[in-house]
Amino acid sequence: MIAPMTKVQIGIAAPQQAALLSWLQDEEVIHVAPLTGAGEVGDTDTGYLVARVQFALEFISRLRAETGATAKRSLKNMFAGKPIASLEELNATLAKLDLDTVVKDITTASDTLGSVVAEQQTIRQAIDELAPWTQLQITGAQLAGTDNSTLNLVAVTLTQEELWLKSLKNVPTATWQVVKRVVTKKTGTIYYEVVTSRDDQQAILKVIQDTNAVLVTLPVESGQTISERSQELIDQLTTLTKQYASTLKESAHFISIERDLKLAYDGLLHLIEREQTDAATASMPLSFVIGGWVPTKQLKSTEKKLAKVFPSAAMETTEPDKDEVPPVAFQNSALITPFEAVTDIFGKPKYDELDPTPALSLFFLVAFGLALSDAGYGLIMMAATFGAERFFNLKLGMRKMVRLLFYAGFSTVILGALTGGWFGLVLENLPANAVVNTLLKVKLIDPISSPITLLGVAFAIGIVQLLFAWGVNGYDLWRKGKKSSALLDAAAWITMVISILVWVAGGQGVVPAAVGTFALWFMAANAIVLIASQGREHKNPLLRLGSGVLSLYGLVSFLSDVLSYSRLLALGLATGIIGLVVNLIGGMVTEMIPVVGVFLAVIVLLGGHVFNLAINTLGAFIHAGRLQFVEFFPKFMEGGGTPFKPLGRVSKYVDNPRDFG
Repeated sequence: MIAPMTKVQIGIAAPQQAALLSWLQDEEVIHVAPLTGAGEVGDTDTGYLVARVQFALEFISRLRAETGATAKRSLKNMFAGKPIASLEELNATLAKLDLDTVVKDITTASDTLGSVVAEQQTIRQAIDELAPWTQLQITGAQLAGTDNSTLNLVAVTLTQEELWLKSLKNVPTATWQVVKRVVTKKTGTIYYEVVTSRDDQQAILKVIQDTNAVLVTLPVESGQTISERSQELIDQLTTLTKQYASTLKESAHFISIERDLKLAYDGLLHLIEREQTDAATASMPLSFVIGGWVPTKQLKSTEKKLAKVFPSAAMETTEPDKDEVPPVAFQNSALITPFEAVTDIFGKPKYDELDPTPALSLFFLVAFGLALSDAGYGLIMMAATFGAERFFNLKLGMRKMVRLLFYAGFSTVILGALTGGWFGLVLENLPANAVVNTLLKVKLIDPISSPITLLGVAFAIGIVQLLFAWGVNGYDLWRKGKKSSALLDAAAWITMVISILVWVAGGQGVVPAAVGTFALWFMAANAIVLIASQGREHKNPLLRLGSGVLSLYGLVSFLSDVLSYSRLLALGLATGIIGLVVNLIGGMVTEMIPVVGVFLAVIVLLGGHVFNLAINTLGAFIHAGRLQFVEFFPKFMEGGGTPFKPLGRVSKYVDNPRDFG
């Protein structure tokens, strides 16, 4: 059901504002609603500090990666993946940690490493530029040429080399040599040394331009050879590499405070949350007031806790504004709670609507079990989810989903046994024994040999669920005082469909012919009621009649919704056939490959069935959910409710102990 909400206001002396907000944040009990006359949030330095701490954590993550340090993680906490700390511990860490100093030191180390990396990149680029020319034993001074001659270093692409050589021959004083060729089959670069008289320098530059060649300028001092300069740069690079390693080693101690920084980061996030809450509160010189919604079930306990922690605080219930709508939270039994995971995928219903979770629970399980339809896979799901819940430290949200899959596995065991699905095995082909005989007795339908029967079962499930949806809609209208709508817009459609079904059954001899005839007359009378009532919102008689006649098209829509349940047959057949094929391949491998074939068959069987289980479990979940969202919910629910989001933890690096129950 949807939890009833009560609007409250809490007032306290102004000096205790921060303490009250921190307590409410830890309790996670009030969905804050803006108060009339609330102020605006002023600029604070907290956001800037959060960004600096984020930078520090990213630097530490880089240190971990480059130093090979790995964070320890226990098997029990493998699904948590984060440190677990209370809000009190976060605030205590914030108080003890000198964030400004820590972040400043980390920033300095990061800047040092960044400077080294930038210098390394510059040197590597220079080394790469020198590499093709190192065999030239000439100095930087010689590269400048003489009074009468010039020396040019030119890089020419392979595709332009022919034109380059042809053009060079037209320069009378030009002489050249190939210094190095870096060529693949179709591409490459050839490095030329060209000497010519200074009078022909312009001609050389023209050739370089016409052939898209590159005139190379090397960073070599006048007294150095190219190879000497290259070695000098290599030595500098070695020194920088050592400096980088030394800085990394000196910075490694920051890893030890990573947990504290994560706690501090989340502590700052919570501080920002409290600061933003100020926009919805009323602060006065001597007092502070916060308003919002509290689940009615928690109202008394919250009031008692508040009085114990803040004796001077006052909490009172208030009437909501005329257009104010309470937030939506679910309040179901432990048996139904796991199915809230399905409803939450669709979204919250409105506060005045019914919670669809109890209504969908049984139908979701039946649809899932029929779609997966393999009892062996169901047993694996039950064992896996039971083990996960028993041995792993799961969050409440994850625990809810795991429990849902446990229920789904149980449903799959039952429906899989009724359809004879056991790891894709054909029970009739197995050697007779007590177990096989029992499984055969339990088997009622063979999906492969009798798919039409199973299709009929799927349609029957669809008809029952859709009629039930109309029933839920009628109940919802009735409880809201709309009794005529409950009868004309819900009950009338239910009786219409039932009368059609009974009439068809009479024609097939399933029920006595007299009952079928009575159903036909009842159906006609029901149709008249629908035609007369479905257009009642129109004042014009002709529009009212036309709308009533067109409303009978709803039967076509109903049939379309029923046909959607045929996907359950398709998914069930897919699971069984894929499992059967995996078994056949495993058997063929065993027969075709002596000795080793047995081991290969085990791999084929394990891999194939794991894949089949994974892909069809996903398909069963998606399509079982789709039937609820598309065919079931629209009959009685509009949705779009505001989720209940209490002032609480906003975590990125640290988990809340409350999330684990």
